[in-house]
Amino acid sequence: MLFTLFMLLCSQFMLINARAQTSSGPYTILFDEAHDQYYTYADGTFVTALDYLNQTADFIVNLNTDPLDNTTQLLSYDLIIIGNPGPDGNFSSAEIQSLKNYTELGGNLMLLCNYNNVSSFTPDENITGHPTYLNNLTQALNLPASFTEYDLWDENHIPLGPRYSVEIINQNFQFGHPIQWKLSKLITYTSGLNLTTNQGIIATGYSDSYLINRTSGTLSDTPWLYVDQKESSRIILCGSTEMFSDLNVTNTYNISSYKGVAWINAADNLRLWANLIQWALIIESPDFFTAYVIVASSITAMGVALFIYYSYFTTSKSSTYEIETEKLKEERAFILKEARIRATEGNYNATAQLYKKASRLSNKLADSLAEKLYSRKHREFREKKKS
Repeated sequence: MLFTLFMLLCSQFMLINARAQTSSGPYTILFDEAHDQYYTYADGTFVTALDYLNQTADFIVNLNTDPLDNTTQLLSYDLIIIGNPGPDGNFSSAEIQSLKNYTELGGNLMLLCNYNNVSSFTPDENITGHPTYLNNLTQALNLPASFTEYDLWDENHIPLGPRYSVEIINQNFQFGHPIQWKLSKLITYTSGLNLTTNQGIIATGYSDSYLINRTSGTLSDTPWLYVDQKESSRIILCGSTEMFSDLNVTNTYNISSYKGVAWINAADNLRLWANLIQWALIIESPDFFTAYVIVASSITAMGVALFIYYSYFTTSKSSTYEIETEKLKEERAFILKEARIRATEGNYNATAQLYKKASRLSNKLADSLAEKLYSRKHREFREKKKS
């Protein structure tokens, strides 16, 4: 009986895992290079991370060199990635409004910063970029988070030597979050975030880490990775662009393990990049707690096993309900993607019908906020169709 229970639990885990790897892809990603960024594919400083995505059948990455001011065009992409803009890379009001519209209509957004005030009192703006430009976006998106002009430093977890190259371990991440999946350690070079809430913080420094600005002092709170979910849109704020770049971590000879290694290939930096992309596109990694239940159940005493066995078969409706709920969510996500595509094509009749279906699915999911939102979208596109 214990063996039967174990197999049943394993089958549930495999079902979840299989669903996580299935998509209606390929997902389309727009990587912005139109805002004076230092790290770009064109100049070879951000190649590996994007090639990694393009080499799979799940993603298509396009480079952007035009203003981000056309909501209709933006909605043809599932995810937009914007690295830290340079001195001449401020966003126009039209771009800010278009990106705001994009996220409100279900688009996903990743913002990467880097202030890098580490080697002098006056940072090189050609490399570090402008957090204020990104913060014009975070403010328009009504996020409780913004980028700072402070860098993460540590006195103890610095295998490369400099206090700004901090080794982050799994325990620095929010336990059980999909972004934490299979991460052991990372090498970071990151600016910090300013938050008005503890919700959504995914990674921080250590208890003795700190944020520092060479001219303004230090801060004790050290968040550098934050996520936000609004309806069907997911937003990521990461304090570092460089940790995913092709620049070398170090050229110092006495640190042989990292000499000549690109940031993206150091430690588990590439794994974090993959996890961020997957979370943004709602491709969930296997659930930590489900895996724990499977392992724990296989070594549980017979008495506990009998209890779980009884609970499993007397609450089968609950398990079925959970699976059905996941299916409904997947169906709704697919319908919303199709709605965005039809909207960009100008097919407002089809768009209205798709939002109507999304509203009905939200009703089945008892998601009243989403039901109201998609019902409103249905009415808006129905009116567009008439006009």
